[in-house]
Amino acid sequence: MHDQSSIPYDVVIAGAGPVGLFLACELQLAGLQVLVLEQSQDSHSALKQLPFGLRGLSISTLEAFHRRGLLEEIVAAQQLTSDAIKRAAHWMQQTRRPAGHFAGLQFYQDNIDVAKWSWRLPTSADANLAVDMATLESVLAARARSMGVEIRRGFAVNAVVASSEDVTVQAAGETFRAR
Repeated sequence: MHDQSSIPYDVVIAGAGPVGLFLACELQLAGLQVLVLEQSQDSHSALKQLPFGLRGLSISTLEAFHRRGLLEEIVAAQQLTSDAIKRAAHWMQQTRRPAGHFAGLQFYQDNIDVAKWSWRLPTSADANLAVDMATLESVLAARARSMGVEIRRGFAVNAVVASSEDVTVQAAGETFRAR
């Protein structure tokens, strides 16, 4: 049997991408001690920056960020790069901007009257926010750290072994344990 008092973490998360970082924040809010391990040493990968790192956030993602007070931070950080985003996303320069599709049939922004929607997020974010991964991860990592989440870079997870008492994670030659 392992001594539970010697286990410093409740949860170990492999990956400091948007999902891992948001999950870490949620678990920390629940009172758990969280460690995030990320294999990349550098959070500023060229693939996370424009144009390759451009991502559109879904409505449910925007709602989740809004509920946690993150949406305005993401919008403010994204606005610093909004001109670069418009250059990277050719569809944002078109006179008729696509808004999505239904059953494969394209529909456009100018055909949507958002004033008639009975419910909208009380925020400056548009219903279709585009943000680069570097900006998104920067905001989420800052929030996670401010909440007490430990983030370690340069730790590629090699193995995960679960027992009835704990989980052992091996990464970059070190061993981490969680409940």
